[in-house]
Amino acid sequence: MSSMRFAITMLSFVGIASIIGTILKQKQPYESYIIKFGQFWFDIFKHLDLFNVYQAIWFLIILVFLITSTSLCVVRNSPSILREYHKFQDQIREKSLRSFKHSYEIKIPIFNKLNLISLLEKNSFKVRQKSNPSGDLLIVAKKGSFQKLGYIFTHLAIIVISAGGLLDGNLILKTQELLGLKEIQTQDIPLSEIPSKSRLNVNNFSYRANVLLSEGEKQDVGVIPSKDGYLIQELPFSIGLKDFNIEHYSSGQPKSYESDLILTSKSTGKTKEQKISVNKPLTFEGVTIYQSDFQDGGTKLKIMVTDLQSNDKPQTMNAEVFKINNLIYMDQSYSFEFDDFRLFNILDIDSSQKKNSQNVGPNFTYKIRNQSGQANEYQTYQMPMKLDGRYFFVSGMRPTPQEDYKFLKMPADAKGSLEGFFIFKNLLLDKKNIERAINKVILSSSSSKAVNTDNLKLSTSKLFRTFQQGGYNAIALSIDKNIPGTEQESAANAYIKIILLVANQILLDYQSTNILDKFFNFEDLPLFTQDALNAYSDSFFYGTPLFLELKEFEHVQASGLQLTKSPGKFWVYLGSIMLVIGIFCMIYIQEVRLWILKKKNSKNILLTLTTNRHHLTFDSYVDEIKNKINALSKKG
Repeated sequence: MSSMRFAITMLSFVGIASIIGTILKQKQPYESYIIKFGQFWFDIFKHLDLFNVYQAIWFLIILVFLITSTSLCVVRNSPSILREYHKFQDQIREKSLRSFKHSYEIKIPIFNKLNLISLLEKNSFKVRQKSNPSGDLLIVAKKGSFQKLGYIFTHLAIIVISAGGLLDGNLILKTQELLGLKEIQTQDIPLSEIPSKSRLNVNNFSYRANVLLSEGEKQDVGVIPSKDGYLIQELPFSIGLKDFNIEHYSSGQPKSYESDLILTSKSTGKTKEQKISVNKPLTFEGVTIYQSDFQDGGTKLKIMVTDLQSNDKPQTMNAEVFKINNLIYMDQSYSFEFDDFRLFNILDIDSSQKKNSQNVGPNFTYKIRNQSGQANEYQTYQMPMKLDGRYFFVSGMRPTPQEDYKFLKMPADAKGSLEGFFIFKNLLLDKKNIERAINKVILSSSSSKAVNTDNLKLSTSKLFRTFQQGGYNAIALSIDKNIPGTEQESAANAYIKIILLVANQILLDYQSTNILDKFFNFEDLPLFTQDALNAYSDSFFYGTPLFLELKEFEHVQASGLQLTKSPGKFWVYLGSIMLVIGIFCMIYIQEVRLWILKKKNSKNILLTLTTNRHHLTFDSYVDEIKNKINALSKKG
């Protein structure tokens, strides 16, 4: 275990684990991992505990082995390194000195030992001299000895950083979970009903908890996401949100957000008010509070519920985000679960074959759950979007979170509202309007004189009833059932044209009797009609006939805070500094040793230099030292 090879192996495992922990977003809800990776890979990653790498048992065990192995390496090698650091190597023989690459014999007419030593000290050398019984003088000098300490600093850094990781690894909590003393809560139950097994007391050694506060709200606990559930962390203080402010760029993207907090200590009763923002945290009672994000805090919504496939009168619904509304419609019980509201939404919108990021205004997300428990998720935008040169109201639906949204696009009327589409939908489902429009279309058709108009009216009415009951998909099924394959394409084109002509005539009739209404004042009315027919047909794939139109809202925001107690942070920072120092010493500091041997009664000296790493610049440095010694000898 004390071998360098074992330590390097453990360090490699830590490196691989860190790469996984960096690439794979940690501590997310299990549902998001299932959506991203699928059930098969989710089960494998869950078994390996890759969703919480830095607190996984296997990772903490690797850290223990790494600390042990590296510590043994330091204990074993440090004494010899320190001895070498202090050693001047003054026992070297002349023969050995001459064997070095940079060994030169220099003629010195006048030898001045003190001047020579002073020269070396001015060049940052530490100098020691030694005389032997025969009268020979050996001057030993060295510099850059800190290079040897790089080994110790680097290995100590690994130990300190790993120890910091262990301190923040929730090893105590892991042990309590294994012993059954603590249990992750998986049910969404009121805070007062959460058992003590799922609560962590104030003295918990290390944690990273989340708190979501609306303006005026106060909390004295945090939530720690864990696996497929959560734990409740008791805080040593209560934290309240006095005010929350957010600034946006002109595009609608968040620019900055900050919270005015009120903190009250449970032990002393001391109160502190302070503003925090992103990258400007606050530390109170040993807990650091970060501004992590912002979310909806329970926005109040006024919604109009409209049946897209009937003429029933719309109903008004007052709702609130994070709450549930119940509605009985057509003898069916529905639950409306409102999950989120966003005031700004930056989307890439196709415009003139180019994608432009723009703010498309508010949207809200909700689920409609039927009495059997099945639910579809919806995301509806309040404002119309410009698509292909025309404006549409957009609402997305998906049966499961794993799927992408499929969008229903309802055309905006000439006033930029949905009222025109709803008028069109009601006209489309009115039998008298349909019959009147069919009569006018048939009478204006030049081919109607050559056929029996009664039969034509009857078949057109039947075609429209089919469209009313299922849109274009119902027409396609009818064609497949009743028309030979060779004639299906021409029949489909004819049916679509007839439906468009009749629907357009319905709008023309409406305009003639409602002159003051400006909903359909389009230059190309048939284009709006086609878009409206497509929207009505697509409504049969919307999951429910009920459409929720956002009429008004009272925006309530909540501040997302992250509270951390991290005793290992100091040691990780200290270890990182030590690591930088160690690497700097090993890479950028060059150790140089120098010997000058002056034989008794000799006019020459033997100059020898060596280094631990031979760079091209070292040859120039040796020449520089030689020239300085030559110049010194001439001065005497």
